[in-house]
Amino acid sequence: MEMDVFGEEVTPEMKKALDWVPTMIWLSDLNGNCRHVNRAWLEFTGRKLEDALGEGWLSAMHPEDGAIWNTQMSEMNGDIKPFSLECRLRRRDGRYRWLLKSRVPLMSEQGQCVGYVGHCVDVSTQKQALESLHQAKQKHRSLLGNLREAVTTVEDFLHTDDVSAKTHQDDRLTPRQREILHLIARGSATREIATQLHVSVKTVESHRAQLMQRLNIHDVAGLTRYAIRTGLVASDG
Repeated sequence: MEMDVFGEEVTPEMKKALDWVPTMIWLSDLNGNCRHVNRAWLEFTGRKLEDALGEGWLSAMHPEDGAIWNTQMSEMNGDIKPFSLECRLRRRDGRYRWLLKSRVPLMSEQGQCVGYVGHCVDVSTQKQALESLHQAKQKHRSLLGNLREAVTTVEDFLHTDDVSAKTHQDDRLTPRQREILHLIARGSATREIATQLHVSVKTVESHRAQLMQRLNIHDVAGLTRYAIRTGLVASDG
């Protein structure tokens, strides 16, 4: 009696009930052979019922996914647990859509599995959204990586430029000139510098002129900025 449900024909009453369901529904026997698909499946695939019976329904699946489905069914032989698989099914326009294909065992009154009933849900939109999100994350990570690399490059350049400036300064200026530059940057007048260093005003003026010439700076404000930039004096000094 149980096998009558999956005989050569499904009863008209069962066909009518399944055709009312807007979701794609299929029935198979214990070996995975298709016994019936409802109107929603036929309208989606553009196929005839006789084309889907037996193993015919697998021809609408993408070849890669059809092979996976067969492999999974073989491995689950005798296992009557529910099962789901995302697969591509060819629509009537020839395009493949991603579907979540699920099955559950159909049990007889005696508690025996007599076949399977399953349904297919189109999940293409969700998969496309997830793929777009994944691509956006990858692009975001790439942009962040490029930004970090750019920042590191700039920092390295600035650090190198700063070190080079200090080295250049050390090469061009004598210890006495750096001492005078330090006092100029701190706001000391020429006479104050001369008194502090125990030299003449003329000597201080001569050193200042040499500083400007060697550094290509033409005023005291410029000397002060140079001293701050190269770390000779603190910016708040």
